[in-house]
Amino acid sequence: MEKILYDTCSLIAKYRKGIRVLEGFTTILNVIEFPKALEVKKLMIIYPSTEDYRLAILLSKDLLKMGKPVPAVDITIAAVALNRNLVLETSDKHFKIIREINRELKLRLVDEYKCSCTDDFS
Repeated sequence: MEKILYDTCSLIAKYRKGIRVLEGFTTILNVIEFPKALEVKKLMIIYPSTEDYRLAILLSKDLLKMGKPVPAVDITIAAVALNRNLVLETSDKHFKIIREINRELKLRLVDEYKCSCTDDFS
């Protein structure tokens, strides 16, 4: 069974649906964006490693060469997923751009999770 890394939008959508038990992973960066993720049981929190940041820098350089800059948080989350062979569940289009430069990034794209950093997360 594939192991899932949930991004902020997918966490918010599941939380809004009343889901409070979720097997899988998220990053501390997602928790900073959505602190209520701490209320979700069984969700494991990953802290990016030095290797994750190194890969994120390489991805960022390649994206800039393509003329497609992506926010650093998204690049770091993608690096976490890549380094741990996790499937990233998201609706964020930035991850599709990252996958253009690294086809190994596994995505579970879900349209129902429409959110942005300006959403009310309550």
